[in-house]
Order: sequence, then C-alpha cells, then structure tokens
Amino acid sequence: MNLTNPTVPARTRIRGRHDTSATYLAHGADTPAPGGLSDRVLFAAAPALFLGGWLLMRPIDGQSEPGAWWTAAHVVWLAGFVLFTVLSLRFRRIAGARTTGQRIAVTASVSIVLLSSLANVVQLSIDLVGGFTSADSAELKDVFAHVKEIPGAEAIIYGIGAQVVFIGLIAFAVLAAVIRSGTRGPAALVTAGTVAMAVGMGFGRDHWTVPLGMVCLLAGLTLLGRELDGGAGALTSRTDPRTPGA
Repeated sequence: MNLTNPTVPARTRIRGRHDTSATYLAHGADTPAPGGLSDRVLFAAAPALFLGGWLLMRPIDGQSEPGAWWTAAHVVWLAGFVLFTVLSLRFRRIAGARTTGQRIAVTASVSIVLLSSLANVVQLSIDLVGGFTSADSAELKDVFAHVKEIPGAEAIIYGIGAQVVFIGLIAFAVLAAVIRSGTRGPAALVTAGTVAMAVGMGFGRDHWTVPLGMVCLLAGLTLLGRELDGGAGALTSRTDPRTPGA
C-alpha cells in the first residue's frame, strides 16, 4: 500500500495509518525509543569502551596512579558500564522469551548483568573520586583500603560482584541463539573472550590474553547486537500487512 498515493481513497489512507500504529505497538519492545541507541550500536559501544579504558591505562602500566591517564580511563570505563546496564534492560525487552523456563533464564541473566554492572559503576565512581582527591599512588591506595574495610564492599564492589557481568553476557549470547534461533558465533566469541581475560588476569593486567579477550568480547557482542537488531526488523517485516508478499 502506497500511503502517499493521492489516488488512494481517504478511508483507505486512514486505515493504513492505523495499521502502521498497530504494527508499531505490537513490536514496540523491539524498537528503540526515538533518539535512543539501536541494538547494534549499544551492543558494540559498551565492550568498545571497556577495551578503550584498558588501552588508556597502558601509559601508566595499569597502575593506580592519579592523573590524566587514570581519569580518562576510568571515565571511559564508567561510560561503558553504564551502557552495560542499559544493554541488560534492552535485552530483557528484545529476547522474545516464549516459555516459563526461558523467561526465568532471561530474568536471571539480566539481573546478573544489571547488578554486576551497577557494582562496577560504584567501583569506578569511587576510583574517580579517589583519583581526584589523592596526590599520589600511596594516597589513592589508602582510599581503596578504607573502602574495602566496609563489610561486603570488597566482595561486591571489587570482587565477584563486579566480575559476574561477563557470565551474564555469555548467558545473553546463548539465550539469543536458543530463543531467537540465532547463530552460535556470538556465544562462542563472548565465552572465549571471557575465558581469555580470566586466564590473562592470572598473569597480570598487561598479559597479551587480556586485550585479546576484550577484542573477542567486542566482536561477539557486536555480532549479537546485529542479530538482535536484524531479527527485530525481520519480525516486523513478516507480520506487517503492508509489506509486499505478506
């Protein structure tokens, strides 16, 4: 139906607009709000900022040294984990869970990514405040020591609470492959990236497997975002009565 064709009767044109609104409402969960990030941009930007923060720490060898490099790296990381929180909420809307088990799995994985990302946001905010208020590395480490004295802070903000976000991201990629019949590539890349980062951190933050893992994570989530974004479009095309051949 060509809604701009002046030869189409007025009643038909009005019904065409109604159909458009109905289609939008039916698939609004798969469509980002006006001015919002698309799935493919969001899923690529968050891990890209994660890698960018690591690169910005290289001039100071990843050490706790207040200054321009420290601040820039932590601002970039903070932005990245804010996007991870948005990503988790977006995934809940676009996952398309159909069964009770799938809905439980999606809710659990979203909760993991959301809460762990928030733990990282808190950690990075503390780091930035410490960086601004400390004259040198020794003072900055004292700030961290005082924070870790708070019961539960070390485990939640600096330990497992801040690290399980990657387990949740693996779950996202696996669930997308299962629920939406996507490819296994994103799940394989996200899993490989997480394992590489975990192994690398055992040797030190500068070990070559750490950035390799981050690149794999970036590639996997970028592919996942494209699949989710493309899948939403394909769903709309198959169900929109105005689409040729529908």
